[in-house]
Order: sequence, then structure tokens, then C-alpha cells
Amino acid sequence: EAPERKLRMTDLAEKSKITVGEYDWTVGESPDGLRIDHGLLDRTHETVPPGRVQTVRIVEPLLWRPLRWVRVELDVAGSANSVLVPVAPRAVAESVVARVLPGVTVPGELLRPPGRARWCVPLWWRGYGLAVTDAVFAARHGLLRRRLALVPHAKVQSVRLTQGPWGRLWRLADVHVDTGANKTVTARLRAADEAEVLLREQAERSRTGRRAARPDRWMT
Repeated sequence: EAPERKLRMTDLAEKSKITVGEYDWTVGESPDGLRIDHGLLDRTHETVPPGRVQTVRIVEPLLWRPLRWVRVELDVAGSANSVLVPVAPRAVAESVVARVLPGVTVPGELLRPPGRARWCVPLWWRGYGLAVTDAVFAARHGLLRRRLALVPHAKVQSVRLTQGPWGRLWRLADVHVDTGANKTVTARLRAADEAEVLLREQAERSRTGRRAARPDRWMT
């Protein structure tokens, strides 16, 4: 379901004590994309064209989880701004993500690394997760402060597999996808055979995604 035409974050912003620059944060639709307005002393205005968004991240700090609050960040080619929504209920945030990445649904279930990953990264291995849908490559990291990164397949510029000494010992590997914003999203501690399949399949998904991608149109 589409978000309201203008989403105001003032009340949540005050409760979460975010910075002055994020005060009175609003996200609204415009003919060119999502328009972001914010600031208490100096107002800042920016429009995010959906076609230039390379990655979207949903951030869940530990203390926000009982309230189901999240922060939405993004990487946009040619923009220094990395915040889309400073704080919002998860359902609202996901509806905004669906507008900036048309056709994308935030994965509900992620696959954890195999249990032997605990010998490479004790305890913290539980914070890693992976999901691949028809639309995005999604990787999560962080145990206390979770960050779920969503990369549309068409935005992946290259994909790599790395494996250090401990990874070779425990048959684990990392899969990295590089985006057009010079950023990298990594699926860590995957089983080595799974990582090799993921590498090949992601390369193919990225090629077909770029070929099938429609010219970017806003709200069409």
C-alpha cells in the first residue's frame, strides 16, 4: 500500500532524540521522485530520483526493536545524503522503501550462516543473514544494531567471492556485490559451496536485470 502523500516524522524524531538537522523530517512525493525536507535552524530540501538509488538499508538499533522503529538509509549516485527516513514504524518504512524501489518487498526471512561459522566469528555470526529475491540481493549484519542492505539486481556492477585462511579451514566464504555508488554489500560467512553457486547466479541475475530494466519512470 502506498504511503501517505506526505509523511511527517516530527513526533518520532522528538522521542528518539535525533539531531537538529533531522528535526521536522518530511518525505513527500513529487513528479521527480521522493522529496525530503528537514532541519530546525536551516531547512534542507532534496529530491531522490528512484532510478539513482543503488542501495537501501533498514537499520534496527537494539532499543528500538520493542517499539518496531527503524531507520532507512540509502546510497544514491551523485548524492552525499544517506538518510531517507530517520525514524519510523517498520510498516511505514517498508511502504516508503516500496516507493523508492518499485516492485521490491523487504524480505521477511533471512538465512543465517551455517553453525560452524561460530568458530570464525563467535556470537556475532548470528547477526549475519542473506536473502535473494527476484528483485534484490539482501544481506544483514550486526547483532545489537542490525543493518539490512537491499541491492536491486540491476544496480549490481560486479560480484566477488573472498575466502581467508579461517574461511578455507571451515569451508566458509564471503560474497560481495559492488554497486554504482562505489559501495559494497557483503553476505558474510556463507558455506563455500553455497557461496560459489551464489556468485554464479548473482552474476547472471545482474546481467539479466540490467537488460530487462525499464527506463526509470516515477510513479508509472
